[in-house]
Amino acid sequence: MKEHETAKFERFGSFFFLLLLGLGLILPFALSLVACIAHGGEFQFDIFLTLGLVFLVMIWICLIMLIGYGNLTSIFVKRTAKGVSALPYRFTSSFTGRGGILYIDVENGYIGFISAYNPLKIQVFRASRIDSAKTIASAMTGIRFVFYLEGKKISMPTLLTNKVVNTKSGIGAEAVSKADTFVELLLAAKARSEGKM
Repeated sequence: MKEHETAKFERFGSFFFLLLLGLGLILPFALSLVACIAHGGEFQFDIFLTLGLVFLVMIWICLIMLIGYGNLTSIFVKRTAKGVSALPYRFTSSFTGRGGILYIDVENGYIGFISAYNPLKIQVFRASRIDSAKTIASAMTGIRFVFYLEGKKISMPTLLTNKVVNTKSGIGAEAVSKADTFVELLLAAKARSEGKM
């Protein structure tokens, strides 16, 4: 299985930066140019620049919201996920979150990850490359499980809400339980990968 293992974890891919460049910089000024020409029939630099800056601010506000909620590249992540079944692993557990999709093969000690910021690539790692994994449960900051892969933090929220949720309540306890389950699966895969099981 080693031939499919990813050499270095890449949370951000070039596609993500090209998407941001296209949507965040080129699109506002393209819209500004079209609006400027459509309005007056001729190009006026002051109108072009003003409209470009207005569109820039509006589009970046939308982009920040889309990035924050993980919706910017979700269609690409789902398309890439279709290729996971062709890999020679037994990913019996998976978790889809705001940051991407995590796959766990406890039996062979591997994990797979499709990052929302590198959505065109399935990255596969020996679970021994995980530095640590833990559940973070806070009524104020949310409930999630966090693991470190080669020193890079990956946070997977198990409860997404804008409201304060008591971690002992029904919905809060369920989210904590789900986070604990995935931490246990990650640690079991790590132990298997290190030959401790």
